[in-house]
Amino acid sequence: MPFKTLRLAAPILRALAEEGYETPTPIQAKAIPPALEGKDLLGCAQTGTGKTAAFALPIIQRLKLAGELGDAAHAPRRAAPGRPHALILAPTRELALQIDESLRTYGRHAGVRTTVIFGGVGQNPQVKALQAGVDIVVATPGRLLDLIQQRHCSLADVHVLVLDEADRMLDMGFIKPIRQIAAMVPAKRQTMLFSATMPKEIRHLADALLRDPVYVEVTPVASAAPKIEQCVIHVAR
Repeated sequence: MPFKTLRLAAPILRALAEEGYETPTPIQAKAIPPALEGKDLLGCAQTGTGKTAAFALPIIQRLKLAGELGDAAHAPRRAAPGRPHALILAPTRELALQIDESLRTYGRHAGVRTTVIFGGVGQNPQVKALQAGVDIVVATPGRLLDLIQQRHCSLADVHVLVLDEADRMLDMGFIKPIRQIAAMVPAKRQTMLFSATMPKEIRHLADALLRDPVYVEVTPVASAAPKIEQCVIHVAR
């Protein structure tokens, strides 16, 4: 099944073709259609399964390309300074940077503006990017809350919220900050949550944040993703 069967817009298909992507992975094939319809999504998928594109492509299309597809009711409008239209939460700086790079790649022909926010570095460049106006913010919870408290960022215009690798965020103690952040996002929104495992704490979080979600699962829970090569190297003490 090629990507063009998923009702993706021409600018997205063009970017995918330029990257050499022809066929969606199982998580993409299952998640993209309901995500394009604006439905909430609960996905059980590990790193290496292609889940970033499973939420990134629908976000780009719904935020930037609705007008092109003749959906006047959801025609895109420019994001105001410090007021993004989509928020993606990630547990680590490395994953946040990776997601941001993917968004830039897939959205290169759609005029998508993104920025990535994380701690451990000076905040001034991040503040400047927010004030310039961005469609999508990819963030780790701690720094995002800092910038919100300093009034550099508002979540009042967010209508797509994504939580990636939720079980890792649970392990890192981010569940309370996530609940704080979600409470600042309008109740009328699309929410997507992805996790490699589904412990009861993640189930409870999903029940609190998602409305009648579509559940997609593509790999056995806690199994190794097949595209990840693993090895053991014995070294001297």
